Amino acid sequence: MTSSSTMLVLGISHASAPLDLLERLAGTDRPAEELVSDVTSVDGIDAAVVVSTCNRLEIYAETRAATPELGGLGELFAQHTGVDHEEIAPHLYSHHADGAVRHLFAVASGLESVVVGEDQILGQVKLGLERSQRLDRTGRVLAKAVQTALRVGKRARNETGLNEAGRSLATAGLGFFERRVGSLHGKTALVIGAGAFAGVVVAALRRSGLDRVHVANRTPEKAQRLAETTGGAGYDLTDLPRLLTEVDVVVGATAATGHLVTARDVEEALAARDGRELFLLDLSLPHNIAPAAAELPGVTFVDLRRIAEEGQEDEISAASVQAAHELIDAEVEQFRTGLRLAGAKPVLTALRTSATEAAEAELDRLARRLDGLDGAARQEIGRSVRRIVDKALHQPTVLVRELAADPDGARHIAAFTRLFAAAEAPRDSDTNDPNEKKIEAIA
Repeated sequence: MTSSSTMLVLGISHASAPLDLLERLAGTDRPAEELVSDVTSVDGIDAAVVVSTCNRLEIYAETRAATPELGGLGELFAQHTGVDHEEIAPHLYSHHADGAVRHLFAVASGLESVVVGEDQILGQVKLGLERSQRLDRTGRVLAKAVQTALRVGKRARNETGLNEAGRSLATAGLGFFERRVGSLHGKTALVIGAGAFAGVVVAALRRSGLDRVHVANRTPEKAQRLAETTGGAGYDLTDLPRLLTEVDVVVGATAATGHLVTARDVEEALAARDGRELFLLDLSLPHNIAPAAAELPGVTFVDLRRIAEEGQEDEISAASVQAAHELIDAEVEQFRTGLRLAGAKPVLTALRTSATEAAEAELDRLARRLDGLDGAARQEIGRSVRRIVDKALHQPTVLVRELAADPDGARHIAAFTRLFAAAEAPRDSDTNDPNEKKIEAIA
């Protein structure tokens, strides 16, 4: 981090809170844009990015405070979600400076996801950045950190094997079914929802060998467009009771609040299924499918709670996870060094500007006093003086960059800035400059 700004993150996720609390948080009607605006209205916070998913809500902020005060942000968290601060506070986690950057990189890499290595979080982090950019609420450090996180997330997946199986919540949930009944080949599925996440689910279902995937949505036309990619059909949500009697697998994948499939819907459908088992996979928070349906005979029900608590048999190797963490550590150090070098740039620019202006001023005074010099001579003198300036600045420039890259670079740059400021203290008057007197003597 630079001496003038730092990063912090305050968040809550499946790793820190029970899913019933996360479901209540996910049910808030207040948009993430409102939270971004509220956070950046806090004194000392210049920029904010909010990452909001069904099982994660995180505030990343750029602040001028060396030790940020998190109490106010915690209150904003509570106000935004509608949950009492006393209830939510024990489940909040925070990271500061390099710790915040490391956490962001790990989140973007899928290491903090319910399903390790899943890809969807990359798009959600990108969405958070774009949202803040539209609101003009991204600072230099924060924007750079999120952009770097997106690159690091792709690197971690491509170079460590985190996504070797195209892992997602959908593939993890389907894995439960397959371990219970074997292959899903030839069965029919229904996806509730037709958004971006539903598209990911449809693709995962097709890869699992299901014969056909139908889609139900509030907008049947949108459902039809998605279903056509799999040879299925699109339906309205009012068709759900009938469809429950026909399909084998039902997947909830929409952000709708309230249960779109109730326990009574499932009970009535089971009566018409002639003993055929019904597989319910709810990947949404709030739930699309009433959890009470899990108690009905003939139903296998899997939701985010079961995926999070029981894990997945096809766990990514410990070596891949370790390799991803090592990659992230190296990227955090590179990011930190880059910020220190960026902090040195204004000092170097000011140093060069000052030296160049002084040289040009001396050349102008010399030109006024040596009227007999022809144009070629004047140009040659000018080139010589500028070369002297370049040579004189070369070593200090190299040294400042080396010191800036040092772990204690911020302190070195601060010392150099003070030294430079002292050297630049204004003189009492130009007439007291001994160099001026020498020029007058030559003239």
